[in-house]
Amino acid sequence: MPALTEHHAKILGPLISPFERSSMKALKTHLRAGEGHNKEFMYAIHDGIDNHKPTTPYVELSIEERDEHGVLNGIKYFPKCYLWVIDKISLKIMYENTPNILRGEEIPDKPFVCHTNITGCEKAYIGGEMYFCEDGCIYINFISDRYGWPETDEKKLMAIEVMEFHGYKNVKMLKGY
Repeated sequence: MPALTEHHAKILGPLISPFERSSMKALKTHLRAGEGHNKEFMYAIHDGIDNHKPTTPYVELSIEERDEHGVLNGIKYFPKCYLWVIDKISLKIMYENTPNILRGEEIPDKPFVCHTNITGCEKAYIGGEMYFCEDGCIYINFISDRYGWPETDEKKLMAIEVMEFHGYKNVKMLKGY
């Protein structure tokens, strides 16, 4: 699959630093331990250019889980959640339940990766969460303290277009996002 086009970058742009669009930006003056690097997580970062299903690991949301846990209504179901980011090159995806020991030492209730572990704390266009569902749909939102909360619907629609450009089908925006 091809990398991001100039058209994609123009609509999604500009690239932003972590927390730049976050409503909690004033509270986030620095990254915590384990949040600003990605070298140890390279094995778990799936590049959308390669193919459309992550392999480290690939977990699929069942229709029953989707309905029982309210995923379509925007309720997070952590065991099946992936993080996604569109950086300057392509779409990157990582299973959110990937352990992050350093982060866990500082934040015991969050011992897992975050969006900046995908980018190595570099700039990106946009990010959020996604679920691969057995119904053939990929459900996404734009929840990311680091790269989420896009200013316009045009950017949200362009993120979906980028996902489709990379071979993903049936990408659906979750309610309220």
